[in-house]
Amino acid sequence: MDRYVLLANERVGRLLWKLSLPAIVGMLVQASYNIVDAIFIGRGVGALGLAGTAIVFPIQLLASSLAVTIGTGGASLISRSLGAKKFRRAYKALGNMIFLSLFFSTTLLVSGLLLQEKLLRIFGASETILPYAREYLQIILLGFPFVGFGMAANHAARSEGNARVAMISMIISAILNMVLDPLFIFVFHMGIRGAAIATVIAQIAMACWMVYYFFFSQKSSLVIALKYFSPQLAFMKTIISVGASDFVRMAAGSAIIVFLNNSLIYYGSDISVAVYGILNRAMSFSFMPIVGIAQGLQPILGFNYGAGRFDRARKVVQLAVIAASIMASATFLIGILFPQEIIGLFTTDPDLLREASNALRIVILASFLVGFQITGSSMFQALGKAKASLILSLSRQVLFLLPLLMILPHFFHLKGIWISFPVSDILSFLITARLFSQQYQILKP
Repeated sequence: MDRYVLLANERVGRLLWKLSLPAIVGMLVQASYNIVDAIFIGRGVGALGLAGTAIVFPIQLLASSLAVTIGTGGASLISRSLGAKKFRRAYKALGNMIFLSLFFSTTLLVSGLLLQEKLLRIFGASETILPYAREYLQIILLGFPFVGFGMAANHAARSEGNARVAMISMIISAILNMVLDPLFIFVFHMGIRGAAIATVIAQIAMACWMVYYFFFSQKSSLVIALKYFSPQLAFMKTIISVGASDFVRMAAGSAIIVFLNNSLIYYGSDISVAVYGILNRAMSFSFMPIVGIAQGLQPILGFNYGAGRFDRARKVVQLAVIAASIMASATFLIGILFPQEIIGLFTTDPDLLREASNALRIVILASFLVGFQITGSSMFQALGKAKASLILSLSRQVLFLLPLLMILPHFFHLKGIWISFPVSDILSFLITARLFSQQYQILKP
């Protein structure tokens, strides 16, 4: 139980670094999926190709949200069980995680295949964008079960303190995607369909690596056996309730993107949809280091909270908030100073470059506050505080961003859409600070 000793006794700052660094690298590599796809599609297919992937993205985000829900909820239960030395409970939690991930991802795959045309139109596809979105979606759907299993398994590995194996799985997957994307798009001339095929092959590779780790490598301290795979209502309820905040956040993000795509067509044009496709990918990529810090925080906080080590729990929260805030501030400065250089990675179209650069400067105005928001929500997840975590996940997108997107464009038109983002960041920061300060006082040495 070397990892048990590590979580219990390693110096907190060093432990957070050890668990966060692989998570940061892994998350950046994982985020490169959409970045790489967007770069090659933007240069090999054009603005309509980018717009097509932007229409499909909410469906991909919904699949990821289900996987992350199961992963974070199960990981919280596993780390707290290990901290309390309840090992059989940890093994059962893992079995239920795998069952739930395969069930939900397969259900989404079948539903997507049956309803794809209707979904794409609802999600904002115009007649010119629809063929590109349809071609991309038909392939992407096939990767959903592999995404579901792979992401849930990654969270399970992190929960036992083995962030390195999760990082390796995502590196393998992302490198494969980077190699296959230009091959399929430019060499085999498969266009947007080629980008989708490359992504699915890479996702299969990630799932295969996690199968090897848990079933064949004998390096995991978690036990996988048939007797632990039987679905149990109590475990599934705990996993889903704790992870629900992530689902709400990401599913709300998916719904908001749908609303955004329709609003962008109304107040702007097909180019405006492509603009948000670029901004969404760029912002998601830039926040991945912060998500990595949050993922490094969770097993340490959950373990020590479960073990009654409140001094260590309090210290790791302090360090995580500081590190995440520094990263968020760096992202803000880069975006403000170099918007054209960032957008130029995705397109050479002068109209798209100009519009996206101007929008980026507005959207990121309060992004330096996001580090605290993400770590605050992760703290409640790690402690098993499902209600507070759910409130924080709802705050930015559902409570603030969606109403702002409905109101501000009436007064400021297309610019009102972009202004909604920094305003919602500020309001979400305030509510996070309120709940965080109350819970933090409980973690007294």
